[in-house]
Amino acid sequence: MKILDEPKAIRIKIMDFLSRREHSSKEIFQKLSPRVESKELLEEEIEKLQADGLLSDERFAESYFQSRKNRGYGPLRIRNELKQRGVGDQIFYPLSNEIEWSEFALEALRKKVSGNMPTETKEILKLKRFLNYRGFDFKDIDKAFLIMKSE
Repeated sequence: MKILDEPKAIRIKIMDFLSRREHSSKEIFQKLSPRVESKELLEEEIEKLQADGLLSDERFAESYFQSRKNRGYGPLRIRNELKQRGVGDQIFYPLSNEIEWSEFALEALRKKVSGNMPTETKEILKLKRFLNYRGFDFKDIDKAFLIMKSE
């Protein structure tokens, strides 16, 4: 593994990562810090790319948020995953606020049961735990179950 010791090489490597997908600044730092001679140099290049608009935590969060939401994950899980990637609540909440999460919980529930809604309490609790693990709030889970029962 080659050690990156000049700004141009660091910038090119970061751009290489960004060409594949959006990254948060924390992810870039974590990926490259073992490969650079100077962490200060890495931080400088990250700041330059942010100033140039090429590296954006907001853009990363939006892309990640949409991807996870479309794969059936709820707000609690997405928020936690974004936090681990260095994206704060000030970016997450504006993305999450306008969404009716119970509809996404219902969609995940439908997909899980594939039309065969269980009647046993044990099985229902298992499904509720599954949705909670997926990151849905209990009020959204209960709403999804109510809609499912009324269909």
